[in-house]
Amino acid sequence: MLLRILSALFLTWTAVFAQAATYSPAIRDGGSRFLARSLGSACYSMDSLRRGLPCNPAYVAKEKSPRFDTDLLLGSNMEYLREAEALLNGTSDEASVAKMFSRREAVDGEISIEASFQRPTWGISVEPYRLVYIYQFENSSLPMVDMIASEEQSIKAQLASFTAGNFYAGLQLRYTHVKYVGNYFSVVEALAGDRDELFEIHNQDILYVEPGLLYAWEEAPWEPQISAMLSQWGVSDKKSEQYPIRPQGLLGASVKPAVPLGLLEVGVQFQVHNETENFQDAVRGAVTYQLGVLQGVLSASQYDQAAAFLATYKSFSTGLSYWSERENKSVFVQFGVSL
Repeated sequence: MLLRILSALFLTWTAVFAQAATYSPAIRDGGSRFLARSLGSACYSMDSLRRGLPCNPAYVAKEKSPRFDTDLLLGSNMEYLREAEALLNGTSDEASVAKMFSRREAVDGEISIEASFQRPTWGISVEPYRLVYIYQFENSSLPMVDMIASEEQSIKAQLASFTAGNFYAGLQLRYTHVKYVGNYFSVVEALAGDRDELFEIHNQDILYVEPGLLYAWEEAPWEPQISAMLSQWGVSDKKSEQYPIRPQGLLGASVKPAVPLGLLEVGVQFQVHNETENFQDAVRGAVTYQLGVLQGVLSASQYDQAAAFLATYKSFSTGLSYWSERENKSVFVQFGVSL
C-alpha cells in the first residue's frame, strides 16, 4: 500500500515538472537539408555551396540559368529510424519501447528526399518524405527522456526580384504537413503510466511566409553581401510545443576573398529567436572552399560544429557532413543529380 502511494506521488511530481519538449528551430528549418546540415544558419548568407533552393529566397534572383536538383540525404543512426516509423504507425510493442528506454546515448537520425527546380527570379521545391528521430536521455538519477519522431511532406516556392542598385528582395512560401510523436517524460512515468498518451500521434499543417533581403556588390573585389531574413513565421491549424510558430530573425554577411586557386567564401550569421539569451548564442561562422570538383565546408557556433565536403562530377554529386555538439555526433551522406 505504501509503495503504491509513493509511486502515485512520484508520478504526480514528475507530471508537474514534465512538459512537452521544445526543439531547436533547426528541426523546423526550411533550408535544403545538406546545406542546413553543413553550413547551419550560415547558409542564409552564403551562396557558393549550392544544392536545392537557396536558404534565403532573395538569392534566387541571382540565378543565371535554370537548374534542376534531386537530393537524397541519409543520416547516421539509420537503424533507429525503424523505431521512429513504428512509433508513428502505432505499431511499437512493449519490447521495442523497453529497448528504447534502456538506451543512454543520444540519437539524431534523418532521411529526406527532395527535388527542386529554379530559374532566374523563381524556384519551387518538393520534399515528399522526411523522417526525423531525435532522442536524448537526461539525468541518470531521475531518468528523463526527451524525444521526437516526425514524418514530413513539404512544398515551397520562392519568388525574388532585383529592385534597385544592388538590392534583391524575395519571398518564400512553405507548406508543411507533419505527423509526429514527441514528449518529455520520466522513464518511471512511461513504464507505470498510460503509454498510449505519451506516444500519442499528432498531425499538424503549417504555412510559413518567409521574406528575405539581399544587398550584393557583385562587381566589387571580394563580392561582399549582406542579407536578412525572417524565417519560421506563419500560421498553423493547431498549437503545439513541438512545432510552434516562433519566428526567428537572421542577419548575415559574406565575402569571397581572392585566392590563387579555387573559390573561397567566408560568412558570419546572427540568428535571433526565443531561445537566444546572449550575443554568443546568436553567432555562427562558416568557410567554404572549392577547388575543381571538390568543395569543403567548416562551420561552427558556440554549441555545435560541422565539417563537410561535396564532390561533383558532371551531373552527379555526393557529399558527407560531420556534425557534433556537446552530447551528440552525427554523419550525413548526400547523393544528388543536377540537370
